[in-house]
Amino acid sequence: MHKIQELNIFVEVFVDKLLTFNPLYMSLFSGNHKATNFLAILILLITFSCSKEKDTVPAKIYHNTTSYFNGYYNANYLYKETIDRLEEQYDYPEQGFIQVVYYGTEDEIKSYDSDFETIIKKNDAVMFKHPNGNFIDNCRLLNGKSWFYRQNYSLAMENFNYMISEFPDSKFFADALFWTAKTHYMMENSEMTMTILDKGLINNDTVYISPDLMLEIALFKTKLEVEDKKYYEAAKTLSENIELLKNRGRKARAHFLLGQLYAELDEYPKSFENFSLVEKYSDDYDLTFKAKIKIARLYVDFQEGKDDDSEVYKYLTKLLKDEKNIEYQDQIYYEFAMLELKKGNRDMAINYLEQSIRANLSNQRQKALSYYKIGQIYFKDLQEYTTAQAYYDSAASVIQPDAPEYKEITTIAATLKDYITYLNTIHYQDSMIYLAGLPKDELDALISKIVAEEKKRKEEELTRQLAEMQNQNNNNFYNPQLQQFQNQNGGRRNQGGGGVWYFDNPTALSSGKVQFEQLWGKRKNEDDWRRSRKLSAFSVSKDPETQKQEEVVEVDSALLEKYGENYQYYKDIPQNDNDIKKANFKIEDAMYKLGQLYAQKLNEPDSAVKTFEALLDRYEDSEYTLQARYALYSLYQKAGNPIAEVHKNFILNEYPNTVYAYLIQGLDPNDLKEDEESFKFVYNGLFNAYTEQQYETSLGFSEFILSQPEYHDNPEIDLARLHYIRGMSYGYTGQKDSLTKILKYVIRNFPQSDVTPIAQRTLGFIENGSKQPGSKNGENQISLSEVNKNTGDLSDPNNPLYKGFTDKLKPTDKIFVLMYIDKNLVSKSDANAQISNFNKENFDQEKLKVFTFLYQQTHLLPYISSFSEMTIAQKYIKDFKGSQISKDILKTENEKIFYISHTNFKVAYGQKRMEDYIKYFENILSK
Repeated sequence: MHKIQELNIFVEVFVDKLLTFNPLYMSLFSGNHKATNFLAILILLITFSCSKEKDTVPAKIYHNTTSYFNGYYNANYLYKETIDRLEEQYDYPEQGFIQVVYYGTEDEIKSYDSDFETIIKKNDAVMFKHPNGNFIDNCRLLNGKSWFYRQNYSLAMENFNYMISEFPDSKFFADALFWTAKTHYMMENSEMTMTILDKGLINNDTVYISPDLMLEIALFKTKLEVEDKKYYEAAKTLSENIELLKNRGRKARAHFLLGQLYAELDEYPKSFENFSLVEKYSDDYDLTFKAKIKIARLYVDFQEGKDDDSEVYKYLTKLLKDEKNIEYQDQIYYEFAMLELKKGNRDMAINYLEQSIRANLSNQRQKALSYYKIGQIYFKDLQEYTTAQAYYDSAASVIQPDAPEYKEITTIAATLKDYITYLNTIHYQDSMIYLAGLPKDELDALISKIVAEEKKRKEEELTRQLAEMQNQNNNNFYNPQLQQFQNQNGGRRNQGGGGVWYFDNPTALSSGKVQFEQLWGKRKNEDDWRRSRKLSAFSVSKDPETQKQEEVVEVDSALLEKYGENYQYYKDIPQNDNDIKKANFKIEDAMYKLGQLYAQKLNEPDSAVKTFEALLDRYEDSEYTLQARYALYSLYQKAGNPIAEVHKNFILNEYPNTVYAYLIQGLDPNDLKEDEESFKFVYNGLFNAYTEQQYETSLGFSEFILSQPEYHDNPEIDLARLHYIRGMSYGYTGQKDSLTKILKYVIRNFPQSDVTPIAQRTLGFIENGSKQPGSKNGENQISLSEVNKNTGDLSDPNNPLYKGFTDKLKPTDKIFVLMYIDKNLVSKSDANAQISNFNKENFDQEKLKVFTFLYQQTHLLPYISSFSEMTIAQKYIKDFKGSQISKDILKTENEKIFYISHTNFKVAYGQKRMEDYIKYFENILSK
């Protein structure tokens, strides 16, 4: 009796499952004898299901049932499980917007590759064994999605396209279109992505879109809007669909993203609300804490008055005391610092930032931010550049290249390093000149004193080391000195206050580094580093130029013989007038560069003026007199100071026939005629001015040279480089149109110059990396095609016009045939219909698909996909040209048909260089 009941229960479940898949089964399960009917069906299934080709009702029942339960069901279950595990692995970014749907990195996908392969194999088995089942479209779609995640976008597209063409009535037709759009996105074909989304799905009333798919489209559309910085549209799209999310992880990330978007839009209440909801849905505390710290930042950014100030402190203090947040204390201290900075309390802010550094366990991003913020305070607010350099240097050592602050940090760190280098050079050479002026007995006595102090220090160091060794030998298992150190410093990362550990204090590190280098010089991190020690003398920073050359400069044998073991103390002291002259020139050079640094990079005109004035006071006839005078004239003129007239008159009276004089007077450089020596001065001055970032001066020099026809034939002139520097000088002074025009001139007229590729990259950045003022979505930008037009020999495969194209096929490259047709000559529907008819009549065995989309608003681009071999594509082109249809489609010589690899397509279509590729095809590939 129990067996019959169990059978009846099984039948009920089985029948219900069948009825959900095919109404055909309903007639077989009417009445009250389902168990009997079921047994009869089993017999029928066994009898009639031997062949996969049979199309009878029992065969269909068999194929549908076994294909679902034996194959597709298990494959789909494994797919969902794999995607869930992949999304759980998502590493939330330290900066930038969070992703709601995650596709994984290349390395992450490798760990799931076997799962996706299993899914594909199960589906392939279903499609082979049960070709008449109702789940072929499901299997195709699932295979395409699996290949998508495996990042094989060609095979993914092949499966999606097959389903679209073979199953137009499938309830998953819209899903296939959507995944095609996503695949185009991953292949960097943004225009096709948007075409499919807008015209194929969102604005297409003929396609049924399920609620689940509509949600996925909304999430993907949000992603695209965020990437396009359309934050208002992204927030609107996501907020309208977020309640439809059933997956808790995705819902938590969606609220986090909404919080970020509303914060970007300065909508504080909405941002606060969404960040607060993250904890409700998230099972990942890392994301929960990130939301909490975002709330803290909202408090800091939007707080007003003492009441709000109190709320921020309460919130941050609560986070700090929570044991779950021990590993996040560095971020909490950072928010305390931001609040203090907002209140103007720099000292407190620095204290909190140093606590943030001490509390940091492994968050390199946060450590870089804390160093960077302290460096900013010393650099911008306090103008203590030596201290600022230490923090910027620390930040530069840990900042990642993809961080938004990377360029600023590394640039300022390099600038401050130059600042310290120039200062040290001045101080060091001054010290050496001073020592050179001492009587010999005084100098010898001073050095003897230094040697004695050094010897004493070494003896004390040796005694200390022996004492340490003795302590270790006394107790191999217990080191009281080590224990004391651990007691003083242990657990320091979890403490809110206390002293700063030496190696977490950049100020102490910087000071120690300076003291070390004063004593030991620059040392490599290696064993026995003291054996090759080179001491610098008299507690003066080592000359940077000497430091650079130390390892290669030959030893002065005469000095070595004269001073013996004390040679290193005497070697940099000038021995004669020529040495003193060299030392003075190093000071002149460093002072001028320091003045330039103050004026152009540190934005300290007053310090620049003092430095240039000091240079002129100290050296009446300096090699930098003219440049320093002109710099002072410019600085005083900008400040409205009448002293500018003093320097102006000096230049006009003492250096009347110079470009500087003509620039001051606003005269045409054509009026300036100079001899060959003057030409060298001007030509060298051009490069020196550009190197020193004196862009107005470099423009004056370049215009003067170009105005002299006799100079154009001078073999010493590199006209391409001259024009490039002139263009870049315009760019740095904010004249972008002039920059673009000159770059195009260089590319067009000097194709063989080594500066041309640099000009092309610069122009490419202008066009693709930044938009013209007032342009929308890149409109009105000049394309590389226009720049390269009519450039060089078109039969030369190295022609710059062909940059990025290749005649080599990658193993996974697909081959397509494209047509390039004036949109005014034929309609899209007519082109599609005629090409499809041609394909069916002549290449039916290739199962070709046709997609036609608009290119540059001027041409139709029929896209015939895809060919298994190049020879077949070539035959297709030949046969098409010989057909009657060709006359209706390719009506003029301007209409083209050509083949293209997927690699070349990404360049030609993605960079809007289809015309360039056509020339490449006609002049290189088809020859």
